[in-house]
Amino acid sequence: MIKIEIVDCQIKCTIGDELMIPIEHFPLKFKVLELITDNVIWEVNLEKNMWATWSGKNAIRDVTAIVTTSQNIVLKKFEYNYENEDLLIYEFWDYFCRINKNTCGLILGCGDGTWGEWVIPVNREGINCHLVEGSKTTFEKLSKTYQNNKKMTLYNDVITVDGLDYNFYEGGFENGLNTTNFDYLKKLDPKANSTFEITKTESISNFLDKIGKVDWIRLDIEGSDYEIIKAIPKKYLESLIMIQYEHYLLSEDKKIEIDEILLPMGFKKIKNIYNIDTIYYR
Repeated sequence: MIKIEIVDCQIKCTIGDELMIPIEHFPLKFKVLELITDNVIWEVNLEKNMWATWSGKNAIRDVTAIVTTSQNIVLKKFEYNYENEDLLIYEFWDYFCRINKNTCGLILGCGDGTWGEWVIPVNREGINCHLVEGSKTTFEKLSKTYQNNKKMTLYNDVITVDGLDYNFYEGGFENGLNTTNFDYLKKLDPKANSTFEITKTESISNFLDKIGKVDWIRLDIEGSDYEIIKAIPKKYLESLIMIQYEHYLLSEDKKIEIDEILLPMGFKKIKNIYNIDTIYYR
């Protein structure tokens, strides 16, 4: 009667003609919500024998889809699960957070905090995290999402190797990407905006000294992950149980350099976990 399903990496809702609900409950509403906030991302009215699909940002991931009556009675609900697409990096984070719920993490380049492999399990397990986002615009959304979450400490900082002033670019993929590495940004999105703001930054070494001990680090800072890992003092790397970085567009020589830093410390490297990320754990 009511079907919510994944079709071609989109969420499709179909209202059957045989649905036996009084007419005063129509039109039904098909809504897509952020999974961790329940904020409505998109909605559409549907009558019998109608269908609609959601294919927005991040498509099926990290969202809930529901069908309600016009009086807001929930009739059908679909929640994202990594098994919907056999996504190993989400599965890794699911188990990692269940096992290591009493840890403290650092996420560099956390975005707005509503999507990504870490979001569901970190929030579910109530793990203490330092969330760092350089974009002022994205940080506003991050602040609204976590303003009442005492487990999360938020920083609107740009983290670099040396803490000098840098050109900070926002505007790739309709403002979803931001970085100090414009060459990387242009490779990802040739239409990216070249407008920049000269921004004060903080060195990774000083930042780690400031926040204190963390047990794991996840990096996604658009082309600067390699340089940051190389600049992390050895004493901090040696104390970690996991580190993840984005290797997209990184040369094989530089990937090997990271291996040569971390593998001798006893880390194991997870291969083929995801096409743009590498994870080391112990």
